[in-house]
Amino acid sequence: MADLLASLTAPPSGRGRAAWYDSLAYCRAKLLGGAPVPWAAPGELGAFTAKAQGMFGSDALLVDVADLCAERAMADPELRAAMGLRSRAGYALRTLLADDTVRTIAVDAVIAISGGSNGTPVVLSIPSPARWLTISAEQAGHLAEPPDADRADTAAMYLADFLRVFGTAGVDGLLLDEGPVDAAELVPADAYRPVLNVAENYGWPTLIATPAAAAWPNGAVAGVATWIGAAAPQPAGPAWGWYAGADFWAGGDAPGDAGLVFAVVPEEADPDSVMARVRGLA
Repeated sequence: MADLLASLTAPPSGRGRAAWYDSLAYCRAKLLGGAPVPWAAPGELGAFTAKAQGMFGSDALLVDVADLCAERAMADPELRAAMGLRSRAGYALRTLLADDTVRTIAVDAVIAISGGSNGTPVVLSIPSPARWLTISAEQAGHLAEPPDADRADTAAMYLADFLRVFGTAGVDGLLLDEGPVDAAELVPADAYRPVLNVAENYGWPTLIATPAAAAWPNGAVAGVATWIGAAAPQPAGPAWGWYAGADFWAGGDAPGDAGLVFAVVPEEADPDSVMARVRGLA
């Protein structure tokens, strides 16, 4: 296993500061012509990942588990129907994450990616339990209730059980993405304790990303190694990473005190402009 925390101070790419690129949407558009990512074909997935890594040289290989699950649900009407049998909060997510085919494809995908990582840490990138409640309910055709701490804790238990299947798959860390939720609406991260405990048990550092809120919006959280936010924590707190927004791709500079730059590559971005920004972080 690669040492994820060590890679933040000594990036595998040789950069002066670690840079993680979420290039899935961009590479799907540019390399696959908009076709689905071949999650269920390990050989093709490994080749796709290698091409993306050759372009970006990311200091972590992000495995977008939610995209994998969404693709599986879209391809299987019976799974979607099963997810929608009950409207209660969390039922759709529990059904999705318990699906044997989802689990098999996910584990095989991680093994394929970690097998070609060449020492670059492999990070499971998933929605936070609170956010995945909403996503899975919508996939099942239900209107999702706003998540609260109790619902998020229940979702975290389902997610913790799911994460155990990756125990020997070559995972080096976990990233929980809160999506476009501002600080006032965030569920306290302590509600995710079942997930944080499983990650700690397997030796996976956990990071949380808040694209619409500053890092560490409610202060330090036990079990969370680094927080990736849209701005520095106020007041100054533990180590943090910067969630690069549109300004970055327009030429803006990353904050000097951020220990990590996390950049989602826009699907429609111009390739020459993208590569210029990537070189700028070298």
